Amino acid sequence: MEGNILLTLSLAILLTSLLAVETRNLRTTTIFYLIHSLFLFLIIISYAYIRENPTLYLWGLTCFITKVVIIPLIIWHYVKRVPKIEYRPFIGFAVSLFIIAVLTLSLFNLFQRVIDFLAPTVESTQEPIRSLLASAFTVFMIGLYSLISRKDAVKTVIGIALLENGVHLVLLSLVPNLSETTMIGILTNVTVIVFILLYLSRTIYEVFGSTDTTKLSELKY
Repeated sequence: MEGNILLTLSLAILLTSLLAVETRNLRTTTIFYLIHSLFLFLIIISYAYIRENPTLYLWGLTCFITKVVIIPLIIWHYVKRVPKIEYRPFIGFAVSLFIIAVLTLSLFNLFQRVIDFLAPTVESTQEPIRSLLASAFTVFMIGLYSLISRKDAVKTVIGIALLENGVHLVLLSLVPNLSETTMIGILTNVTVIVFILLYLSRTIYEVFGSTDTTKLSELKY
């Protein structure tokens, strides 16, 4: 029963990752990221219950505060002051949606098959940890795809956040006893990065009237 819950949450976090990247409306994107982070929080809490590991409850609480509350609020504050639709990406919507859907399915299946090589432990080869790790690596790759294919500041932030969420899932699966200070440091760092990037992007919008992050290099002129 517990394994089915983790598997369902793992698939849900993949779907919300895809929606957060591909949705063109930035406010809707923010909501999808919030839901994605909520699923991450539920995965951590569920894993804490299954493993009977009280330390993970603190991890989950910190995740909730930073990823479900603070980061979405920062992004929402930014998107209210810029155009609702993301700055045109490198790839068109239909093509990008097809690519990321195929990428998600292919990578999830691939990572499930090569988990023995990526994480050679007895536990990682068994369900639900096998699927949880496959989801973690796939979320990381979806974040990387967002960084490569997008120019909009919010989608860049979403890409970075997904990369970091993927790392969290890997750490949760392989190092559940990670020290509290290390875990809090990781969460704090990504929050600061999101704030700084969106602050700079707001400057870009005020100067150039665009949320195109490729214009960051022009600010020095």
